[in-house]
Amino acid sequence: MRARRSCRLATWGCVLALAPAATACAADFTSSNIELLYGHGFDDRYTGANTSDRDMATFTYENLVVRDWGDSFLFVDVDSGHLVDFAGARRDRSAQVYSEWQPRLSLGSLGVDGSNDLVRDVFIATQVNAGDDGFYAGMAGLGVDFKIPGFSAIGVNVYLRKDTFNAPTAQVTTFWTATLGGADSRWISEGFVDICGTDHDGVDIMAQPRVLHDVGSRFGGRPGLWYAGIEWYYHHNDAMTTSVPQIMIKRMLP
Repeated sequence: MRARRSCRLATWGCVLALAPAATACAADFTSSNIELLYGHGFDDRYTGANTSDRDMATFTYENLVVRDWGDSFLFVDVDSGHLVDFAGARRDRSAQVYSEWQPRLSLGSLGVDGSNDLVRDVFIATQVNAGDDGFYAGMAGLGVDFKIPGFSAIGVNVYLRKDTFNAPTAQVTTFWTATLGGADSRWISEGFVDICGTDHDGVDIMAQPRVLHDVGSRFGGRPGLWYAGIEWYYHHNDAMTTSVPQIMIKRMLP
């Protein structure tokens, strides 16, 4: 889940990037990882992912906590490159920091059982986004996690969103983690799609799907520790489109 410094998007990643195993949905689960991404084609002036040579590297730390009461996801992104501003002028620094905290409260923990053959749980979903440039966004709404064969995690969150630049609007976020192939496959797919409104640029869409391979186990190491693959950065609204494939390495932490 990459740093997107914009009033026009937010990410939900509670279980999508940390836990390809089904244990991510169990109670009393904690996981962290670090990620390194690099891509060429970054000209997204809306999110700050905008460099003079269009090259950008991103370092990410992620932490997921799942408990009986619900779950909490935190990430911090550091983007690095020859950063330029909205107008294309060179900025006075070469790195920017963005973070999100996304706690959800399970209604099941409050005695309201919304689960069935399709629904795993229903949540009160909240989110806080902050950038080092003073940007802030707050969200609150409802989330639903589903039980779908082949997915260790899949769900949707619907928010009321208020940020630094836009009037209150709605945001819908879908996220997933799935094993590609059989149960013993070393390939996983994970990602999210954010759709939200803006004041002047129509509907804003941010999608970041990824396909990763368990490279550690491929070379005789411990399974589930090192992953490598491709993430696609896609951001579109009425004023712009940025589409960038990125190479990615992910290291799960003890």
